[in-house]
Amino acid sequence: MQHRASKSIPECEIGDGTRAPGVGSRGLARVKNVALSIGGLVIALGLAEVALRLFSLYSPPDWPPRQLRAGFYRADPLTGYRLYPSTRTCLRYPDQGGPVFELVSNSDGFRSSRELGEPDPRPRIALLGDSFVFGLGVKEGERFSEVVEDLDPRWRSDNLGMPGFGADLMVRTLEALGKKAKPNVVVLAMYTHDFVRVNPQYAGMGFPSPKYVLDGGALREIPFPESAGFRRLRLWQVVQDLKTRRDPSQLALNEALFERFRTLSIQLGAKPVALFLPGRGDVEVDRIRRDALRAWAARRHVPFRDLSTPIFAAGVELTYIPNNPHWNARGHRIAGEVLHALLASEVLPDAGTAPGSSSLAPLPWRRRGPSFCYDALVEGRKSEARP
Repeated sequence: MQHRASKSIPECEIGDGTRAPGVGSRGLARVKNVALSIGGLVIALGLAEVALRLFSLYSPPDWPPRQLRAGFYRADPLTGYRLYPSTRTCLRYPDQGGPVFELVSNSDGFRSSRELGEPDPRPRIALLGDSFVFGLGVKEGERFSEVVEDLDPRWRSDNLGMPGFGADLMVRTLEALGKKAKPNVVVLAMYTHDFVRVNPQYAGMGFPSPKYVLDGGALREIPFPESAGFRRLRLWQVVQDLKTRRDPSQLALNEALFERFRTLSIQLGAKPVALFLPGRGDVEVDRIRRDALRAWAARRHVPFRDLSTPIFAAGVELTYIPNNPHWNARGHRIAGEVLHALLASEVLPDAGTAPGSSSLAPLPWRRRGPSFCYDALVEGRKSEARP
């Protein structure tokens, strides 16, 4: 009987000198090359990590995040964090050599000497924002939210600003307190740096709140990413930086949050309004952010004002705290006048306007009882619960 010749199977030597089928000399060479390549890559990455550490580049964020002014703020599951509620304490700002201000919080943990839910028949304006709206560096009555009410006392202005807030936490605040505030108008005040605060690694005032990402164009909430394990590597931070460079201002994510702000405002029966708040300068990235907010507001028919022109026209040295990114009382006065004019012309015309007051006139600080802060008092040393 004729037998078919069987095909030969490549063989290779194994440890005891015998030959085993499956891998020929070429295959073995490929395996060695792949192993060498992987080894070289690992060594190169290791050297890169060492170099980044030696030159102190791309340091990972603190984990857990380091809380700033921990005696003033506490974590909150709805808004990320708030002031300790119903307290009076003292805050020095700027930290080095600045004056001491009395800091009063209402029962909702926002800087105000009155309550959100108290009866008031006037049209209500709620302001969302960061430390500019909060009024860091000025007295409570000097903030532009109070300036608006002083210019027309027939309107009520409620301040929901908080240092470190970006658009994400502003939206969360409206979700949490919108029904209680019962606003007729909601103002979203976006400072130029607020655009980057939606970054997954940004923890406002050191509180790791849940973040938003875009999933198919829709907002999706994710837990705050822990900076642990491989996320502590400098190379991981390089990768995150390269991702951020594609859209440093996170314009798409911010616009989705603007849209949620608009939707929430309408659901509350309120008119949405948008403001752009400039920094001390006006560079290309500021103009990109400002134009993005303006374009969104125009598409969605949301009244909008850019405060860059009136603030810069008055002079940076006259409207900002010296060597500081925040406005002084004069800067707040100008912002309040601009917002008042916008509301009177486009948003609340039926409420009327009060007789014009002299520009940049000093405002009284409304107190409930005398201030107990004085310049020599160290920040946070003295505090008490409000009745």
